[in-house]
Amino acid sequence: MNKDEVLYVVRSWVDPEHGQPYMDWLENKHMAEVLAEPGVAWARKALLDQTDENGWSSCLLLYGFEDRAALDTYMKSDARDRFWVQLEEMKDIHYSDRFWGDVDFALDG
Repeated sequence: MNKDEVLYVVRSWVDPEHGQPYMDWLENKHMAEVLAEPGVAWARKALLDQTDENGWSSCLLLYGFEDRAALDTYMKSDARDRFWVQLEEMKDIHYSDRFWGDVDFALDG
């Protein structure tokens, strides 16, 4: 474990009838573009079992940043600004919550 690692986590809710373009964008474009940014060590997507009150499905996007400086650089990057524009085009088929923080404890098996 990198003791300086920072997690950036996105929980997305996706319209089950019309949300496939968002999922395709995540898997075929967006996550790889985030991973290509400086200081991003890994990216994962987990499909979650929970749905929201409208029956929308959910997924969890997890990004590992090498350290806080890498996350700060990403948060101010042109790439992130570009992602916001792309997300705006899909605002009717998904919504997301974002959070981040330092890894302060880990166990490895």
